[in-house]
Amino acid sequence: MGMISFLNYFNYQKTYRQLQVSRVMVIGRDLRQAVEAGLNFGLAPQSNAQLEGALARAREQTNGLDFVVVVDEAGGKLSGVGEPSPVQDWRARLAAIGNEASWQGQDAGSYQVGLPYRNSFGVTVGAVVLGYNKGAIDRETASMRGTLLIDWLNATALFGVLAFLGVWGLTRRFESELTQSKAALGVAPGDALPVLHLPLLGPEIEKGIPELLRQCRAAEAALDGAALNPAR
Repeated sequence: MGMISFLNYFNYQKTYRQLQVSRVMVIGRDLRQAVEAGLNFGLAPQSNAQLEGALARAREQTNGLDFVVVVDEAGGKLSGVGEPSPVQDWRARLAAIGNEASWQGQDAGSYQVGLPYRNSFGVTVGAVVLGYNKGAIDRETASMRGTLLIDWLNATALFGVLAFLGVWGLTRRFESELTQSKAALGVAPGDALPVLHLPLLGPEIEKGIPELLRQCRAAEAALDGAALNPAR
């Protein structure tokens, strides 16, 4: 159960982050399309008034989105809303992106999705970078980790109690059958043979004890008869 809880946590963490990436990626594609549409009309991102409004609306309407910036091929900021960390690796990301449609990264306070945009000649000339709050995601996954831990402890305690009660009940029955067997073996020679019920010890012992007593009594009777008639 501990292993199941451990795997469930990491599956939840992975799925939750993938959902956040997908949510941000949809917004990023729309913004990249707006940048490329402006480039096709000869408008640089910093001169595209409609783009500025789209960036502002994206941040306002998207929960947890810290910043949206448009950068050039050198990683320099051209336009955007919100303030990313001043130390970023966007230039290196763009240089290594190749034909990939996006990249994912992070800094001290945010997870990031970068979507390179291209001019009308198909040349990568910059990227739209969206940063969403790392603390909110980490708190959400930490909350699930705590929930799974509590569930695991409760389940372990419950099964521990049930196991104890089960073993206790089983040993009580076993002890009862051993006591019954001991009493049967100590029955007086003149008493009736005991009728035993020993489901845990099994039918062999249940039938074997009376049979053993019967054979012992037969042997004793034969010995007594031989003692009374030595000539025979």
